[in-house]
Amino acid sequence: MKKSNIKRILSGVFAMLMVCCIAFTTQGLTVNAAIVSGGKKNYSYKELKTDLKQLQKKYKDHCQVNVIGKTADKRNLYEVVIGNPNAKKHLLVIGNLHAREHMTVQLCMKQIEYYLNNYNKKINGKKVSATLNKVAIHYVPSCNPDGTAISQKGFNAIRNKSLRNGLRRMGGSSSRWKANARGVDLNRNWKVAFKKAGKKGSSGYRGPKAASEKEVQALVKWVNRIERRGKIAGVVSYHSTGSILYGRCASRATKKVRNITTRMYKLAKSLTRYHLMPTESISVARGCSREYFLYKRNIPCITIEVGVGAAPLSGREFNSIWNKNKNVVIREAQLFD
Repeated sequence: MKKSNIKRILSGVFAMLMVCCIAFTTQGLTVNAAIVSGGKKNYSYKELKTDLKQLQKKYKDHCQVNVIGKTADKRNLYEVVIGNPNAKKHLLVIGNLHAREHMTVQLCMKQIEYYLNNYNKKINGKKVSATLNKVAIHYVPSCNPDGTAISQKGFNAIRNKSLRNGLRRMGGSSSRWKANARGVDLNRNWKVAFKKAGKKGSSGYRGPKAASEKEVQALVKWVNRIERRGKIAGVVSYHSTGSILYGRCASRATKKVRNITTRMYKLAKSLTRYHLMPTESISVARGCSREYFLYKRNIPCITIEVGVGAAPLSGREFNSIWNKNKNVVIREAQLFD
């Protein structure tokens, strides 16, 4: 056989092997590659939407994605339900009420994918599917996508001209922005001991009245809808920073709410090793979401503040945050199954 023919044959065999290797590698990535990225400083609203679509497609039997409202700048507020939506008990998880604390969006999304990917496996000796059949978990990973867009990309990220001009008049650092696109702090706008304070800007302004903001209105309607389905066992609220926990309750909470909240924070503390903070007085926590759940709705609630650096957190912190928090929500659900 001529050398030229041998070369052609060998070249053809090599090409076929390369095609097979690429196909095998591609199939492996399709099956095993994570949908949600980890370790990014700026996990964007666009990435959130794309990842939600892919998660819903891949895990359609165990995952629902719903729009529960829109922001002032017309971004969607997404709810992700994992498990049995008709379960008798429900656990709520909210992230990113404060704009610059957008690492919590990435954390919530990674938790969602992790629990779905391990749906038929055990965590803490219990099958994830068994827990989620009894206790549905409802996430709103990003409660403040407008504010997050400001923190990540500046005031020009707000598409509405009137809102954008208003933000520029408020001034302040866009990257350190905590409020929404109207300059209202979404963790100070709830109907609990509300009293007007502050002025429009990056942080601290409670709004012209309680629940004045579209985001808070949507979240309250969301809670009402879930409560009509069954019992809301508890709420986990993710913030940053400080690696601390808010889990104490004032005496105005019912004994049952205090006892369950204590169980929730003790579990979170055992997993994260975060420091427990003292009870905040209602005069300090006016309009805060946690106090709204505890004292207005009689729903146990803990707040988990992740990270140690100044928000927005560096992507380098994500792995540490993930290792401490990856099992927190499913373990909290196990308390109620």
